[in-house]
Amino acid sequence: MISGFVASGDVAPLYMFFNGPAANSFNNARISLYGVGVTPTVKMDGLASASGPASYASAISTRLADPAYVSIDVNMAGDSTGGTAYVSVTAEQDPGTSGLLKVWCAIVEDEQLASGSSWGGYNGKTLDWLPVAWPMGATGTVISFTGPYPQTVSISHTYILNPAVHEFENLRVVTFVQPTGGTREVLNAHYMDLPDATGVSEPEGSGPVEGCELTLWPNPCAGQLSIGALMPAGVTGTLTVYDLTGREVASCEAQAVNDLVMEQSGVYIARLSTSTGGSLSQRFTVID
Repeated sequence: MISGFVASGDVAPLYMFFNGPAANSFNNARISLYGVGVTPTVKMDGLASASGPASYASAISTRLADPAYVSIDVNMAGDSTGGTAYVSVTAEQDPGTSGLLKVWCAIVEDEQLASGSSWGGYNGKTLDWLPVAWPMGATGTVISFTGPYPQTVSISHTYILNPAVHEFENLRVVTFVQPTGGTREVLNAHYMDLPDATGVSEPEGSGPVEGCELTLWPNPCAGQLSIGALMPAGVTGTLTVYDLTGREVASCEAQAVNDLVMEQSGVYIARLSTSTGGSLSQRFTVID
């Protein structure tokens, strides 16, 4: 939301209710950060209210025209019951902010039908972007940059979901970096669907090959690891590394020992595919 609680032209991720399911610790922390005494809202349900959508669009366009010196990479390792969020923030130069610099992350749910007396006039309307879990804590996680630049800081935290309450297909992940002082302008943000990490596993119809072995050490690692690929005589193979979205990040001809350097923290899957049609997979974690 854009409101009078931030400097003119600044964009703040401010979407809050004082009642209903959205009255949670994450939104309360956002209210506290901005010192909001009332809740500016835009009614969703497919239509914006008359509270100034044109001014919102104008401010967002102005902000998008400014260069961003901070980038965000997010990996989510888990399923409908929860998991671990891995966030890497890279600063190309000194952010030059005042106050603490924090990473905020919220798993939000779309297509929630408001019902119950606590929602009042919103009953029967479909609501989007309601925070249901906050992996970096309700008040965010503090990070700091000391240089030299570019510099990357990586953090990870666990989260819990209730599959009986939250529809997995309607869950998204919103991550942003924001100082607690000055204008509190968000330095950059990242948005993605919540991936189901269980979907990145053994390919259908394939199985281990007798006499093959796939080993990784150390696991977890700090960016450098060795992958051992043992195969019977006459069998060759390809070693491929994927992130949890299924994107290929590395590939090579499999050797007895394969040294690998990973620049981004997160959870990955190493897969050995052999010339006989079989495969072996194993997960590993890269931490900062």
